[in-house]
Amino acid sequence: MRKELILKTVQEIPGVSFNEICSKTKLSNGVVSHYILQLVKEKKLDKFGDGRTKYFQPKVPLRDREIIVILRNTTNREIFKLLMKSATAVTSEQISIKIKKSRATVSTSLKTMQKKTLIERTIMNKKTKLSADIGFKINQRGFFEVFILKYNI
Repeated sequence: MRKELILKTVQEIPGVSFNEICSKTKLSNGVVSHYILQLVKEKKLDKFGDGRTKYFQPKVPLRDREIIVILRNTTNREIFKLLMKSATAVTSEQISIKIKKSRATVSTSLKTMQKKTLIERTIMNKKTKLSADIGFKINQRGFFEVFILKYNI
């Protein structure tokens, strides 16, 4: 029963962390640790990532895992949702104001998402070459609309 509860949690929340599993299932650290080790050994769960490990069902492809881990970060997710709602490119300053985060925090998140090709930079006013004219927009919007529904992000 506990094993199934952990599996269900990982299925519902792909990329879930150990602490989140403990919190969602209301099981102790020791119990969760015991069953995760069993599930990984049985190849019913996969560990992913360096540092803070995330857990996935084995059927989740590597590229999807990378995207999920990025979007499980609150700031990244807020920025991503904002860009998904916007029909046009949005500047980092506009993003910073709308999500109420510092420009440095927004810049770090944008670089991470751009590096993994979730978003792309675009020049908004091609007549001037100012950094303020650089906007960001979603790369492959159709793909991500399906992705968000598929993985419940």
